[in-house]
Amino acid sequence: MNEERAKAGLPALNVMTDLTAAANVRAVEIKQSFSHTRPNGSSFSTAIKEQGVSFRGSGENIAWGQKTPQQVMNGWMNSEGHRANILNKNFKNIGVGYYQDEKGVNYWVQLFTY
Repeated sequence: MNEERAKAGLPALNVMTDLTAAANVRAVEIKQSFSHTRPNGSSFSTAIKEQGVSFRGSGENIAWGQKTPQQVMNGWMNSEGHRANILNKNFKNIGVGYYQDEKGVNYWVQLFTY
């Protein structure tokens, strides 16, 4: 992800442990409800707040089914909305979540904040 930002002349994002924890919560949740809305009906950003992360703005990329990080990044970079999050000059921090269910299906999440 930071390689793509570097290609666009943007600074690398800081990986935050608490933001990664929130992304891992979301990775499990998107199996139940593949949406930016959480299964309880609240916004994805509430998962960030629950980890104690302060932010002014946030974004989320979600995906499922891809076998490798390279495949999911390729998909995101070829999607206008996902690419916009990755290359958003305002974002400063990232957390990356991953969950594999009992059937071997992969769920991927990127959470961004500034």
